Amino acid sequence: MDVAGLGKQFGDEPVLSDVSFSVRPDEIVALLGPSGCGKTTTLRCIAGVETPDEGTISIDGDVVESGDVSKPPEERHVGMVYQNYAIWPHKTVYENVVFPLKYTDNPFPESDYEHRVTELLELVEIAHLKDEPATNLSGGQQQRAALARALVHDPDLLLLDEPLSNLDKNLRTSMRDELQKLQHEVGVSVLYVTHDQEEAFYLADRVLIMNDGEIVERGDPSTLSRNPESPFTRQFLGGWNRFDGELTEVDGERLIEVPFGVFPLADVDVVPESIPNGPVQCFLRPTDVTVTADRTDAGAHFEAHGTVVTEGILGELYETTIAIDDADTEIVVRSETHHDLSRGGDVPVQFDLGSVQVYSGRGQPDAPSVDDA
Repeated sequence: MDVAGLGKQFGDEPVLSDVSFSVRPDEIVALLGPSGCGKTTTLRCIAGVETPDEGTISIDGDVVESGDVSKPPEERHVGMVYQNYAIWPHKTVYENVVFPLKYTDNPFPESDYEHRVTELLELVEIAHLKDEPATNLSGGQQQRAALARALVHDPDLLLLDEPLSNLDKNLRTSMRDELQKLQHEVGVSVLYVTHDQEEAFYLADRVLIMNDGEIVERGDPSTLSRNPESPFTRQFLGGWNRFDGELTEVDGERLIEVPFGVFPLADVDVVPESIPNGPVQCFLRPTDVTVTADRTDAGAHFEAHGTVVTEGILGELYETTIAIDDADTEIVVRSETHHDLSRGGDVPVQFDLGSVQVYSGRGQPDAPSVDDA
């Protein structure tokens, strides 16, 4: 599938601006971004349930959307799973799954419908529920039925809109594995919309980061996670401390001034490698910060003091939020070690400057991260 120059407005509000990307055969591409960034609108335009104002969409070489062409959903040869699954409660599982075979262009004669439906239900492991009313299905079973329905007519492209968001954590993890296995078995191209970084990076071959109706960065999960080029990507991927600074030059040395101190540019990780003097954004992993006075062995060292604001357990890590003294800045610390800190207590914090990533430009203090998207 190829999308070129997609644009869309709702009233006077632009929601998509020059969105262009492709999905290769047998590839999973994830559209990842905060709520309201335009990812679901993009998906709906591809499915044919939303009409873009401009741009071209081609599926398997067939133009389905352009200035003078707009094919209906049933002629686009796509399958789609909605966030709420859209399973018809008044129909049986079989009646739900067979529906696309009756109303889309597909290679299966009517005499093969039952065999094809059974084949897909076996693939998603709910063939024993074929004649059950849809109202008898659990959340996970509804998701499997929705997947079978989306694949039964052998589409060229599978569109998934937050398909795991309504499941509990354990079932979500299980279904994530099932999705990956199913995609490999069927060999279908997938466009996967989500705001969940873990899902996107686990499932996708490539990830597109969206914000304000635009694709701000794209790449494989490993590169985006470790070395994003965009400060928005770094902030959205979440879990990093962010603070604004000012890059200046004093007596030939370039220095970064942040709310709680000054450190040399030469000691930090600059993205890209060369940036001009002026406003900068600094990012620091919570796991790279310690709350002991002991110096670390690696690289240039920075130390400050602050007050414990909150503390708690986050998965397998202990998380502490510290308000830095004489600065309007809080730093989050995550550690495998419990330091037995008390709220309101004074504590030293330290980190190696080489773990600080610096980007040019001023950030958005209220920009969302994956943790709150």
